[in-house]
Amino acid sequence: MRKVIFVVHGMRKGQLNQTLTQFVAQLFEAEQMDYETAFLESETASLPTVIEDQVNQGATELLLVPLLLFSASHYYEDIVDSLEDWRRMYPQTVFHLAQPLGTHPKMKNWVAAQIASDLDDTVQDTAVVVIAHGSARFSEPDVALENIANELSTASRPCYPCMVYGKLNYEKVLTELAQKWPKLLIIPYFFYDGYLVQRTKQRIGALNLPCDITFTTAINFHPVLKEVIVQRLETCGGDTTCILSS
Repeated sequence: MRKVIFVVHGMRKGQLNQTLTQFVAQLFEAEQMDYETAFLESETASLPTVIEDQVNQGATELLLVPLLLFSASHYYEDIVDSLEDWRRMYPQTVFHLAQPLGTHPKMKNWVAAQIASDLDDTVQDTAVVVIAHGSARFSEPDVALENIANELSTASRPCYPCMVYGKLNYEKVLTELAQKWPKLLIIPYFFYDGYLVQRTKQRIGALNLPCDITFTTAINFHPVLKEVIVQRLETCGGDTTCILSS
């Protein structure tokens, strides 16, 4: 028996995990996918607990799909570092681990669509800024977001990366850009417009930057995520026909 486990960050308390579970369900409401949702932060549905439950129910193959945008502490320390332990604990079960979602080419296309919905190619007074969570200890998110920004930049409409955490500090980046550009279009590269996005918007407002700022929406579990997830599943575990059907 093959089973997909979506791995979400989550929270130990509150309603966030229930909301995230609903978001995942909405992505696949048109298909029948055999999956469970596990959380890195949860008192009842932690990843180790969900894995144990699935093995006890007879799962012989588990496909772990991290609903994370980049490889950083949660990917390496909460999942990768534990993978060999789970393989030793459950030798009867084969484990596959998918890559995070944010580096998939289709996600760059989502950013491009966000830009196109607010700007056209003739705009010359606006810079685009893509802001993500970031990491103080891992460079992979910075490199990945820099690649996305570089690929989407044009001569008249440059695209800049910045992070809430890490070396691409958004306060520093935005303060410098505000001296050069009269307008900034900021794209939150987050799964949904949740607490961190709202707090970051408030802090950007408090900077009182000398330019006009427009925010797009976050990803908000856009249908493109389903396409990315299916392709990640195909890459990490092969044929998906036995776990996904219309």
